[in-house]
Amino acid sequence: MKNWGVHSLVSLALVSALFVTSPAQAEEARERNIAAHYGLGVGSVLCSLVYGPVKVIYATLGAVTSGVAWALTGGRTDIAREIITASVRGDYVVRPENLTFAEPLVFTGREGALDKPAEDTEQWQ
Repeated sequence: MKNWGVHSLVSLALVSALFVTSPAQAEEARERNIAAHYGLGVGSVLCSLVYGPVKVIYATLGAVTSGVAWALTGGRTDIAREIITASVRGDYVVRPENLTFAEPLVFTGREGALDKPAEDTEQWQ
């Protein structure tokens, strides 16, 4: 009977030790996770302060160039569309996912006719 009481006491101590240390470790991991998210958020804002205006200037110049190309080619919209797609599409802000390399940061648009395989472009002509 005495053995049963000691085993129960040891078992209770081990189980309580697991529950006491587990929330402490979880809280420490949560604090590191919050700090990492905060740092990534601040980093993405600071990067966007530089990247955003550069992208807006690039997109504006691309839109103007697209209009000039349309006028100089006699109204060919396919050429103007290629220029404006490459310049206007893409990301305008840096997100935390971009800083962790989980998602790529896309500066230029890639959904133009030049990016399609040759067999797709032949059927549209």
